[in-house]
Amino acid sequence: MANAYMTASSYLGFVAEVTRGTTPGSGTVFWVPVATPQVTPNQMFLRDEAFRGSPAKLYNEVAGVRHDEYSLKTYLYADTFPVFVKGALGGTDTVTPTTASYSHSIPLLNSASTGSQPLSYSICDFDGANWFTLAGGQLDEMTVTFGAEVAGEVEAKYVTNPYTSATAAPAPFTSLSYTSEQLIPTWNTTVTVGGSSLTYISSGEIKIARGTKPIFTGGSQTALQNFAGPIDVTGKLTGVVYSNADPFTTGTGYALSTSPQALVITMTDPADIHTSIHDSIAFQMTDVQFQMSKRTRGKEYTEFEVEFHAEANTTDAASGYAPIKATIVNGISAAF
Repeated sequence: MANAYMTASSYLGFVAEVTRGTTPGSGTVFWVPVATPQVTPNQMFLRDEAFRGSPAKLYNEVAGVRHDEYSLKTYLYADTFPVFVKGALGGTDTVTPTTASYSHSIPLLNSASTGSQPLSYSICDFDGANWFTLAGGQLDEMTVTFGAEVAGEVEAKYVTNPYTSATAAPAPFTSLSYTSEQLIPTWNTTVTVGGSSLTYISSGEIKIARGTKPIFTGGSQTALQNFAGPIDVTGKLTGVVYSNADPFTTGTGYALSTSPQALVITMTDPADIHTSIHDSIAFQMTDVQFQMSKRTRGKEYTEFEVEFHAEANTTDAASGYAPIKATIVNGISAAF
C-alpha cells in the first residue's frame, strides 16, 4: 500500500567541491538542520510560434538550457554557519585556537586568477521520499536576521546544476549525523556604531548578495559555470527611540550626511557550549553609510528603522577592498 511521505523526515547536507560542478565521492559533510527547503528546477522551453496558416499562437515547446536553484531557511548554528559565509565571501578561513574553541576569520576572496569565485558546494536534499543532489552550488544571496525576542536565522539561495534524484542516499551523503550544537538566541547581540555600543537595538538584518548567474555556452544544456558577481552588502536596524539625541536622524545624523561609520554586529550564544567558551558570529563592516532612517509609531513606544550600505574598504579585506568580514567562534578546529 502506498503512503504519503512525512516532511519531518527531511534533511540537508553540504560538501565542498574539489572540482567545481562535480560532487566528490568523499569529504566532510556538513549536516544543517533545515526549515522550508525548496528544490526548484529551472528548465527553459523554446516556444515555436511560427505561423502555420491558423489563428493559433503556440505550436510546440522544445527543451532549452537548464539550471536549478536551492533555497532554505535555518537557524544560526555556529558549527555550520561558516558554510554559508564561505559560499558568500570565499576567502581563506584563518583559524585561531583558544583554550576550548576556535576562531574562524573569513574575509572576501580577491583573486584575479580564480575570478574571485567563492567555494562551490554539492547539496543533498532529502524530502522524505527522494534524495536530490545538486552539484555546482554557488551562493546567490543570504540574509541573516536577529532580534531580542527571536532565534537568529539565515535564509540562503543557491544557483546549481540540474539535480540528480535517487531512491537511496548517494555518496558522500550516506551517514546522517548531527552535532549537539544549539541555535543562537539573538537577545545576546551587541551592536556598535563608530565604536559606541547601542543598547536599544531590538532587531536587524544583514543581506549579502552575489548576483549569481549561470553562464551557458554551446554544446551543453547545463551551464559552463554558475558565476558569482561582485558582492553587495546591505541591511537595516530597528530600535527604540531611547533619547531625543538619536544619532541617525537628529542634527547632522549618520543617515542625513555623508558620514561612514564602523558597524560591528556580534551574536553570542549565552550558553557555555565549549568549556566556558561561548560560540559567536560576528560581522565587521568598517565603512557603513546609514540612510532612509524613519520613526515608527505602531507600538505604544516610538521606534526607528534605519537602512545601511556597507562600502568597500581596506580594513575588512585580506587584499584589495571588501565591505565586510566575518568571524565565527565554535568548537571546530579545521578550516572551512
